[in-house]
Amino acid sequence: MLTSYEPAEHWFYDYRDQPFYDDGPELAPPEHHPLDQPTPGPAGRVPANWQELLR
Repeated sequence: MLTSYEPAEHWFYDYRDQPFYDDGPELAPPEHHPLDQPTPGPAGRVPANWQELLR
């Protein structure tokens, strides 16, 4: 099972049946990363070419 960790996103994916749902189960806090924390990761700590480094 997978759900988003982004603020204001509430989708949910179930690997068993493979459907997407618009609303998932309630999670224990925290429900998302801090609003002042950019993604991906802390400001100034992620290289500008982070997507290229994933390969």
